[in-house]
Amino acid sequence: MLAVGRYSLMMLSLLVAFPAMAQDDDDLFGEDPEEEEDDGVRIPSVDEDDDFGEVDDSDLDSSLDEVNDLVGKEAETVQIDLGLGDDDDDPEGPLGPGQDSATIYRQQLAQLEGLSADEEGMAWEEYLQTYPASVFRKQIEDRMAEISLSMYSAGQTQQVDERNKELNFSQPMLMESLDPRTRLRTGFEWGFPNWINLVLDYEHQLQRQLSVHGGVQHRFTGWSLEGGARYALIKSTRTNMIVTAIGDVHINVNPFAPGLRPVLAAGKRFELPNDVLLDIQAQAGMDMMLYASGFSPRTLWGMNATVAPSDTISIFMESTSYAKDLFWDEGNAFRFNQFSFGLRVQGKGNTTAGAGASVPVRTNYWKYHYGSVIGDFNYYL
Repeated sequence: MLAVGRYSLMMLSLLVAFPAMAQDDDDLFGEDPEEEEDDGVRIPSVDEDDDFGEVDDSDLDSSLDEVNDLVGKEAETVQIDLGLGDDDDDPEGPLGPGQDSATIYRQQLAQLEGLSADEEGMAWEEYLQTYPASVFRKQIEDRMAEISLSMYSAGQTQQVDERNKELNFSQPMLMESLDPRTRLRTGFEWGFPNWINLVLDYEHQLQRQLSVHGGVQHRFTGWSLEGGARYALIKSTRTNMIVTAIGDVHINVNPFAPGLRPVLAAGKRFELPNDVLLDIQAQAGMDMMLYASGFSPRTLWGMNATVAPSDTISIFMESTSYAKDLFWDEGNAFRFNQFSFGLRVQGKGNTTAGAGASVPVRTNYWKYHYGSVIGDFNYYL
């Protein structure tokens, strides 16, 4: 009985001492008992009757609708500008067939800088062939129209200049001049033994293709006062060709006899290698003299070839013929043919001077000289 009492007393002592020991352990680790107070957070309890398989998404749907409305309103205010003034890159995405972009268009503009009008026009044509669905097609077509207009205007101006430009065809020595120009011409021909010819003539250009002239010279019929007109039916610097109708009236002094001298002349310029020019011309006409004894027609013709290896020097060869009584029944016609050659020099300003020699060739009945020296001087006004 005593043992039972002792055991009971020991158990009671342990029960009393255990809470005190637990409090001492808390002080040992430095924990503040106040931190252990409840923060007021309630942990919900889980009941077995709650259903986790079903979720109420009505609130979620309404939130999504609000977000979509907000994004839609903001999208309405967005403006996209693809103009060339923007420095932004083109939007990503594949281009359709035949389409271009602002970047491609700008690159084309940069490549065309400094090109001539015709080169730029051809480049834009190739561009539209490559990009027929270009978004800049209207701007390109407007630019091409401007180029065409400028080229047409330039072509018109060039055509006007060509119409007004002088051909500067070579001057023959013993034949008639076929290029209507304003000029003062003097010349001479001295032949052995006693032939002399002096030439003084002034020609005035009324239009590019029309001129009148007047002067004096010693022809085979004698000293003659002359005047007339030259009209170029064709005078083209594009084709380098000239065709001229010449109508002269002259009066033979001794013996006195008026005459009419119609001549048709044609010339063509050829451009040879190394900037060498070749002028070839020919003319034919009549000298219809009216003497006291009757009407005396004569024929005349000539050919000239002038080679200009430079701008200052040219070489000429010329053949002329003067004849009458071509159909004379009693014998051959009167003929005096000459072959001439020499040099012509381009002087300072608008002057040219020529010199050469002439020899008779296959003459009949007429023998005006056995050979001569010739020369002339032309001053173009």
